[in-house]
Amino acid sequence: MATHPQLQAQQRAVLGKKVRQLRRQGLLPGVVYGPAVEVPRPVAVDGKEFDRLYRHVGATTLVDLQVDGTTHTVFIRGVDRDSLGKELLHVDFYAPNLNEPTVVSVAINVVGELPASVDGVLTYGRQDVEIRALPENIPSQIEVDISGLDDEHRSIHVSDLQVPPGCEILTPGDEVVVQVAAPVVPAAVEPEAEEALAEELGDQPAALSEGAEPIEEE
Repeated sequence: MATHPQLQAQQRAVLGKKVRQLRRQGLLPGVVYGPAVEVPRPVAVDGKEFDRLYRHVGATTLVDLQVDGTTHTVFIRGVDRDSLGKELLHVDFYAPNLNEPTVVSVAINVVGELPASVDGVLTYGRQDVEIRALPENIPSQIEVDISGLDDEHRSIHVSDLQVPPGCEILTPGDEVVVQVAAPVVPAAVEPEAEEALAEELGDQPAALSEGAEPIEEE
């Protein structure tokens, strides 16, 4: 059986606007919901413990949530913060059926360095892909190594991604993940244009080309 990160929680009786009292006590209100629970279950977790955990796991990492002696294996599905993005306000714990495939978005992590021999600028396309798999088989992220790109192979598409056995990518395979764009070369001035400019300026001082008024002779 797979080992998951653990988080302690407690049944929450405080609901509605009264949850502010919990936050003042350092607790973060949340709810457990999904196919693996009969009815949504209000809970509260230690805000600091949750923050530490959330920094190391993503939305596709299973977590064992211990609630008063009962274990719910969950995904952290949604985290609400205040308008400044600092204070945690609420968290949703999604309890999937571990025996049935589920669909989630998995983040793409670009690693490696673009070889110096490749002429161009690296541009980014997809930042995540949709995957269908059993919850236990879902990866926390998908790595894309760009160090293998060269002048003949200048892009990586969704169809090139490697996922664990049992995972099916639902995102169209022709979508671009990363691509080396050709460098922008400044347009050269045609000789004819240079000659026309010289004729227009004539014998006027060079300062006139920068906006100075011509000097009128008396």
